[in-house]
This record gives sequence, structure tokens and C-alpha cells, in this order.
Amino acid sequence: METKELERIFKSKQQKKNKKDKIIPGLVTTKFEHFEKWFDEKEFQKGCYYCGTTSERSHELYEMQRNGLRPDGTRGGKRGKRLELDRRDPFQPYDNLDNVVWCCYWCNNSKSNFFTEEEFQPIAIAIGDALKKIK
Repeated sequence: METKELERIFKSKQQKKNKKDKIIPGLVTTKFEHFEKWFDEKEFQKGCYYCGTTSERSHELYEMQRNGLRPDGTRGGKRGKRLELDRRDPFQPYDNLDNVVWCCYWCNNSKSNFFTEEEFQPIAIAIGDALKKIK
């Protein structure tokens, strides 16, 4: 992945407030240099930590929605273009990079902050199987 794209991902994952002044969890103390060291191209290429969907496949599914071949499930095209960052344990901060993994939009959205990594595993397998069948 190019440095510019990694910088864009890093910036988008920084903690912020929404329009209602609610904090959206994200990176607070992590510097880009640490994030860049954490990034591992091989791990990214493996695909979603939970279901195995690759970033390329995520983009294909995203394009199907953009082209009207599937109903839009990616919040108006704001998400789903590529793999996203998720916290395996939602009680840990994003700044604990040992807890952060790459996952597809569908797993990230479904797992939310509700399921533990272990509880989510059977759901992730089903999501991965369903995403593979979409043509």
C-alpha cells in the first residue's frame, strides 16, 4: 500500500466528535510513524481478519452497489471500498495497535462494539461464505 493511502487511513481513523458532540473512538496518541511501522502488507493482503474477504473483493462488492447491481449497504458509499480497521476487543483503545486488525466493512459493521472476537467468529464465517457467493 502506498504511503499516501496509509496516511489517509490513519487520518480518517483519528478520534473525533460527530455533529451531536458524541466522541467517535479512534486513534488519540498514536503517531503516523508508529502506525506505519505497525502496518504489514502481508497481513493486509490476507484479507479480513474475521472472514478472509480481501480488499480487492471488498472493492468489487462496493462497485456492485455503486453501479446499482446490489442495494447500497455501505452508508451511501462512504465505507466498503477497502478493508477497514477494527478493534478485536472493543474495550481497548485503537492506540493499542496489537488489538487492531484489518476487516471488511460487512464484518466490521456486524461485529460493531457488541461481540467479542470469539463470539463473532461463527458469524464471520457465515458472512465470508455469503460474500463469496455474490456474483
